[in-house]
Amino acid sequence: MIKIREARKEDLERVEYICKMTADEKSKNEELAGKVTAKLYSTYYIKEEAENCFVLEDDSLVVGYIVCAENYKCFKKLFKTKYAQEIKALDKGAGAFAGLLPIPYMFFGRKYPAHLHINLLPEYQSKGYGAKMIEALVEMLKNKGIKGVMLMASKENTGAVRFYKRNGFNVIISAFGGVVMGKKL
Repeated sequence: MIKIREARKEDLERVEYICKMTADEKSKNEELAGKVTAKLYSTYYIKEEAENCFVLEDDSLVVGYIVCAENYKCFKKLFKTKYAQEIKALDKGAGAFAGLLPIPYMFFGRKYPAHLHINLLPEYQSKGYGAKMIEALVEMLKNKGIKGVMLMASKENTGAVRFYKRNGFNVIISAFGGVVMGKKL
């Protein structure tokens, strides 16, 4: 049976796996690249803000996730001082990128203080599960009084951009091969 439930810290290994498997070929096939990708886009959220995250389960196996930091200021401080340093220890170049990762959130954080990442294994995509996960997250954020949520995506990932637009996100800015999208709550 497929269901959406609140994430738990014990979901970390599976969430990191999904993050690696839904990223680029290098992350899928090279151990170091996979570790860096997971630390960039999933580890912080499950370790530090699991209460703001949901997973998609199929017969008790996590097959997708939506992770969220509810406040960009708190995320920036902890990510830069802890997680960017861990990434730098793995790979100096990736560590430099990790130090820059919070910057777009800082520019748009007043209107959209929360941000998210969502990934589902390919066989669970295009079946409505992603939209239901966004609905669950948005409802939780509204209940907390959060006024907006944003995300970043590659311009080249046109399918993802269409998905986010169908789910109420608008383009805030498009630059440097990426797009920042937001949804007011």
